[in-house]
Amino acid sequence: MAEDSLLRGRGLTKRYGGVTALDDVSFHVDAGEILGLVGPNGAGKTTLVDLISGAQAATAGELVLRGARLSGPASRRARAGLGRTFQYPQLALELSVRENLLLGRAARRHATVWRMAAGAVLGALRPDPPADRAAVEALAAELGIEGLDRLAGDLTLGEQRLVEVGRALGQDPVVMLLDEPFAGSDAQGVLGIAEVIRTVQRRGHAVILVDHNVDLVAGLVDRIMLLDRGRVVFDGDPGECLSSPEMQTVYFGSVPDADELGEETGQIGEEVQDVRS
Repeated sequence: MAEDSLLRGRGLTKRYGGVTALDDVSFHVDAGEILGLVGPNGAGKTTLVDLISGAQAATAGELVLRGARLSGPASRRARAGLGRTFQYPQLALELSVRENLLLGRAARRHATVWRMAAGAVLGALRPDPPADRAAVEALAAELGIEGLDRLAGDLTLGEQRLVEVGRALGQDPVVMLLDEPFAGSDAQGVLGIAEVIRTVQRRGHAVILVDHNVDLVAGLVDRIMLLDRGRVVFDGDPGECLSSPEMQTVYFGSVPDADELGEETGQIGEEVQDVRS
């Protein structure tokens, strides 16, 4: 594991009583790199993201961000440079798109986004610095977010996901954690979100992309880490991962022949590959 990586985890373990959800997981991600975190349901993907973001405390192990140990609650880690989206977008639905995006900017100066949203959120945003409003408008244009005066509750799921990514980017993170960003999206929505992820990468951020659809992820990421039953069973090149015995065993229960494996490779993964070019 590279000692100069932007974010490193060593020996991360999470136990719930006698159940081990994550078992001695180590990983790294570099600046400008997209790391795909894949695995079947129950593999430990979201648990690992929760430990990184501070949503849960690890039973054992450590995290190092930019050479400094990462600890404490999610709010402290956000200020240290972690941004996160969730499988189900967590926006302030009664606020406008613009105000949700401003929350990301304001979170750099306040304790937590949700303390503001639950309490004096409008007091935190008004009057908002002109620089924040200009930055939000530029970010919305960059991500293709339209209708800044619409209520977040009136948006489609795909639109809410874009706004959540924008809000996280407003905190100027160095590492973005994206948990199932494609869930519930049609093919066109998948391509749109994939392009946003590439935009995040072009900004120089490291991205940890969590999904169970390895074909889709393989067309987008630089490296894949495969989890199974809380342990890392593969970490390396996406193409090699698709044909590895570990992948075939995890997803098929046995090693299929070449024709069967070819049929399993998803068309959407090929379409996402076009986004990379």
